[in-house]
Amino acid sequence: MNDAPGSYTRWRAAEAGERDDDADWAFRTVFQTTVPEPVVSPDFTARTMAAVAAAAAADARRARRVRAGVLTGCAAGAAAAVYFGTGWAISLASSAFIALLNMVIAGTVRGATSFQAGAGVWPVVASLGRAAAALATDPTVTFAMIALSALAIAALVALQRLLGSDQESLQ
Repeated sequence: MNDAPGSYTRWRAAEAGERDDDADWAFRTVFQTTVPEPVVSPDFTARTMAAVAAAAAADARRARRVRAGVLTGCAAGAAAAVYFGTGWAISLASSAFIALLNMVIAGTVRGATSFQAGAGVWPVVASLGRAAAALATDPTVTFAMIALSALAIAALVALQRLLGSDQESLQ
């Protein structure tokens, strides 16, 4: 082995002489002659592919079970939300409609009485503004607006997490 063109002594001499290309060639030759390439058994590929196929089938079954569970849970949650939330939603919608109707009627009556008394346009607009402020200061409306704002913020946070936006895209 000492007389081979890529012998150990030639490799060490090339390393000592800082001839990197010669040292790399000599080392490659020494390595290829001393370390045999392992032989892969013929049934290794068959066993490996069978294991990969079994793992893929198990992953597919698990994904189907998870998907079915999530869909069932979402359907049950949606049904419960509709069942328990319908009365609250109808009550909220009717209260908002009645409040809007009261504001329109009060504005119309004030406008009619103001015009009969000889008032101009600006006092009528001011009375409409006061009616709108009275509606906005109603605690029911205020809490409903806060609840809707919190729901919107939660939806935006959930959407951001679902879409997976990262800091790189924000810069």
